[in-house]
Amino acid sequence: MQALIFCNNIQSAQVVFPMIQRRLFAGVVVPSTNVDLINELSNSGYIESEKLFTPNHNNDDEIIDIINSVEPDVCLVFTFPKIFSQEILDLPKLGFYNFHYGLLPKYRSADPIFWQIKNREPFGGVTVLKMDKTIDGGEIVMEEKFPIESYDSYAMLLQKSVALSIKLLNEFIDALMAETLTFKPQESTAFQYFPKPILKDVTINWSEMAMSDVVATVNAGNPWNRGAITNFEGENINIVQVSPAKYDKELPDEPGKIIFANQQYGIFVVCKNRELLRIETTYSSLGYNSGGMILSTGIQEGKIFE
Repeated sequence: MQALIFCNNIQSAQVVFPMIQRRLFAGVVVPSTNVDLINELSNSGYIESEKLFTPNHNNDDEIIDIINSVEPDVCLVFTFPKIFSQEILDLPKLGFYNFHYGLLPKYRSADPIFWQIKNREPFGGVTVLKMDKTIDGGEIVMEEKFPIESYDSYAMLLQKSVALSIKLLNEFIDALMAETLTFKPQESTAFQYFPKPILKDVTINWSEMAMSDVVATVNAGNPWNRGAITNFEGENINIVQVSPAKYDKELPDEPGKIIFANQQYGIFVVCKNRELLRIETTYSSLGYNSGGMILSTGIQEGKIFE
């Protein structure tokens, strides 16, 4: 059996190597726009140039030509930015399977990792499904969960998902070759679709967000968005790293207000419900600043984030 892999993420590209080791690797398809991943795979020393395909991912004819030339038994998809037509899905005799970095049917999304952190889900996971022409709506063949910790960033959850997908990949291949896969339709009433995050999804609303929501928003945007965005004296800055804090005095009911700031301990800001948050790292036009260095950017006690 030979598998053609579709991938658009440097971390997810790790799945290529177990397939090479098992001599099941027919090639890998990467969008032509993802120059970093193309260079990473080209320079890896493991992939022959004739097995690295870099089409315009929006061009069905290019995708069809690749599959027809390789003639894989199965196509495996890891974070590839395309809705495949039924014509393409029907080309490999064993079909297309997607390794989705979220639990289905709840997290149908182009970016389930972001939304699982943002929504403070207790569990994430990887779902393996046979693809159809719907968005993440095919029959489920495998699924496994793992806990999402309160400190997990986007990068950390992505790496957890990749590690689990490699484990499931080996189990999936064994079951596919043994013809023991079971197919479970998704509950149509249980699904939700979450779009790609936009600016408002990574912006802190101090008056509406509890401290745990601010932490989740920062983590969900880290590192790809440098955390979450807030406004300080007319300039957008990024809150990159935070942690819950305690204070032995009663806090004012003024979400966004900086109530303590010094060189040793850094910045402390009030959240909704008089909860307290420590800001450990920021990013602005002055670059990254941590701890007491944040004060050098003009952020001081008594001022307010908006």
